[in-house]
Amino acid sequence: MDDHTLTSIRRIFLNPRPNIAYITAADLLGMSFSELKNEIAEGTIVAVSTGMGMRVAKEEMIATAMRTWPQAVIEEALGDDAARLLPEAIRLVELRARVPRYQKEMLQWLARRGATSIDEVLTRELEDMACAYAEELASEVPGFGAAMEWPGGAVKL
Repeated sequence: MDDHTLTSIRRIFLNPRPNIAYITAADLLGMSFSELKNEIAEGTIVAVSTGMGMRVAKEEMIATAMRTWPQAVIEEALGDDAARLLPEAIRLVELRARVPRYQKEMLQWLARRGATSIDEVLTRELEDMACAYAEELASEVPGFGAAMEWPGGAVKL
């Protein structure tokens, strides 16, 4: 991970302010100002009106960071602060599973195709499953509801 990524992630998660100016938000997220404006226009990133003009809320910055960088990179950048900033239910844990060879090779292929890791492929697929069964899981799995709501206010700094 390069220094700019590390610094950007730390500034996004550790920022005590409730919202961030567009130009700063674009820089921290590693995109141009026009890319940020396009993301806002498309509704991918939600902007809020403040007394200082339009801004990107801290929660929206965190959500976008979680889509921008692999969670392992975010947790590495946050170091010891990860335990304080990320709800326990969403922090990474190691999972070992035995699967048929074709599934292993499929996961490897999907990871190569997406220029990502098997961890990320599985996480995205499991997110889809979590959404599909959200109602049932919320009452049965400790921390599930808070994990699904985060970062929309579940963690207060």
